[in-house]
Amino acid sequence: WHRVGDNISYSENSTRRKNGSNHYTLSFQVRFPHLDDTAFFAMCFPYTYTDLQHYLHSMDRLGLPFYKRDLLCRTVQNRRVDLITIGPEGTSTAGHKVKSSAGSLRRVVFITARVHPGETPASFMCHGLVEFLLSADPQAVLLRKHVTFMIVPMINPDGVFNGNYRCAITGNDLNRQWDTPSAWCHAENFHIKQMMQTLGDDPALSLDFVIDMHAHSTSMNAFCFVNLDDDLTKMQRELHFLRLLDANCRMFSLPTSRICCDPSKGGTGRRSLPEVLGEHTHCYTLEVSFFCYQTQGQRPTAFTQQGYMEIGKQCGLSFLEYYKIAR
Repeated sequence: WHRVGDNISYSENSTRRKNGSNHYTLSFQVRFPHLDDTAFFAMCFPYTYTDLQHYLHSMDRLGLPFYKRDLLCRTVQNRRVDLITIGPEGTSTAGHKVKSSAGSLRRVVFITARVHPGETPASFMCHGLVEFLLSADPQAVLLRKHVTFMIVPMINPDGVFNGNYRCAITGNDLNRQWDTPSAWCHAENFHIKQMMQTLGDDPALSLDFVIDMHAHSTSMNAFCFVNLDDDLTKMQRELHFLRLLDANCRMFSLPTSRICCDPSKGGTGRRSLPEVLGEHTHCYTLEVSFFCYQTQGQRPTAFTQQGYMEIGKQCGLSFLEYYKIAR
């Protein structure tokens, strides 16, 4: 995949929206170098349900003692919603419940991605994090000895498979169904939320982070949506991990991150899940631009697949610093 197009234009057209504003038209020119060829166009680098299944099957075959793959649930169209657990050797998720070592508090980070099927950069970020955590990098080895990562890499496989941009096959935006998810219509949300509540209620565990990965169509860089709290001390704790990520990753921008309680975000995981989890659990939406990042004083740089994956890796390295694990 590579970027193409000349005479690119994105301009307002005469078709009206319900709110009175106008829709926009994207136009561009492409010269095809070969006769009778087949060309595919995508808004961003594709990452399909099949891609994910092939990758997970390849990981299964390695038999890694610190990696486990479970079937969390099945979708309306009977596709897998996978749960990956990466942690200390002998990691177990019997009944989807993390087992802690005797006498120790198990630290847990829960990552989700691709609730909006068109946001493929989220899958590349998640893939990069998983690749780092499973690697022989000494820092990854050290991190997974101390922290358990539970990852749902594709919440909405029906939407991905059917080519939807935002919704599941039922027509619902699953990222607005976290308050009272249906066990049938929103099985993905229902089972994830149930699992998080189980983790949060377990006195032997500390569910420290819930991070939902997305892509953004109008902003640059990677950044976070963070819940607003009147308690300044708590807000400082909320921002601590983001400061580390800002220092480690040139593509992440703390200044463009947004602390808000926007009513339009009601029903999202970031807004809904803190109500059923402990106050110590940090809930973020991690966004990344479909297009580019810009460091201070530099021209914007277009994202690549490797760039998105690098953000995932840097998240892992930032957790290493957050937990003060000696390198």
